[in-house]
Amino acid sequence: MQQQYPPRFPSDQRTPVGLFIFTGMRFEKGPLTIPQQIALLESRGMLFRNKAKAAHYLSNISYYRLSAYWFTFLKEPKGNHIFNEGTFFEQAVDTYVFDRKLRLLIFDEIERIEIALRTQIIYHFSHEFGPNWYERRELFRRPEYCYKLNDLLSEETRKTTEVFIRHYRRKYTDPVNPPAWMVLELASFGQLSLLFKNLRNSTARKGVAEHFAVHENILESWLETLSYVRNTCAHHSRLWNRKLPKSPIVPVVTGQTWLNDLPPENQHNRIYLALCVIRYLLRCVVPDSSFNRKLQALIGQYPALPVHYMGFTGNWKDEPLWKNQ
Repeated sequence: MQQQYPPRFPSDQRTPVGLFIFTGMRFEKGPLTIPQQIALLESRGMLFRNKAKAAHYLSNISYYRLSAYWFTFLKEPKGNHIFNEGTFFEQAVDTYVFDRKLRLLIFDEIERIEIALRTQIIYHFSHEFGPNWYERRELFRRPEYCYKLNDLLSEETRKTTEVFIRHYRRKYTDPVNPPAWMVLELASFGQLSLLFKNLRNSTARKGVAEHFAVHENILESWLETLSYVRNTCAHHSRLWNRKLPKSPIVPVVTGQTWLNDLPPENQHNRIYLALCVIRYLLRCVVPDSSFNRKLQALIGQYPALPVHYMGFTGNWKDEPLWKNQ
């Protein structure tokens, strides 16, 4: 007779054979009032220039969210939660504000890259394979990639209120689905990145990469990185000293100016290299882009910010990539 396992979670049930139990401490920390939060930080060595303002910040930006920004100011071992001498609460707030401004800047610039990417994919593949090429499974590395994409796009077209999709549905019955230049307007950056990754090698795919002056495998890697960075920005998550889950591939040969001095390999998963990717692609899309000046101006507003946590090299401003054209 087949063994009947007990419910998964009740603690008074015996664990089925073959399952592991992960034991640990019970979480017993309770919420703290704003004055208690300030007192706790003071007990750990943090200084305050204005406690009333600090209370206002903590009332509008949670203690837990801000803790990610004062983490870099802790003494080693950081698990002891003791601050370096001379650490002010306002330094953490400045780092938080810098991060917010950085995310807004990046989000705006990636939008330009996203629109150019969408345009290039639609243009090259539609000319080579027809208006509804995205439905052709032979163009994909594996058929299931095509099916998954079309399921996503069908869902997007079903729920959209975009006039151009509704107009197509009312006027045309053949083919059932709108052409790529309509449907892919509904695709997110992440979906476009995944689409490019899953398409087989072709003249069209190569043409998209050539527009951005890199090999298609490099572009594939870069789009994956930027998709993650964009999602981080969109969800208002900490970016400035974040480790990326996957480092962008560093090209050996490029069609435009790239870096002379790379950060150490163990820093390739920091945001600096992603910023270099954005700068490079923008020079292809918007030759007169002011991204370099905006970034340098933003960093200049916070001279005490430890940019090495972002992977910046000491001479990054002297790189031709970051110079005005």
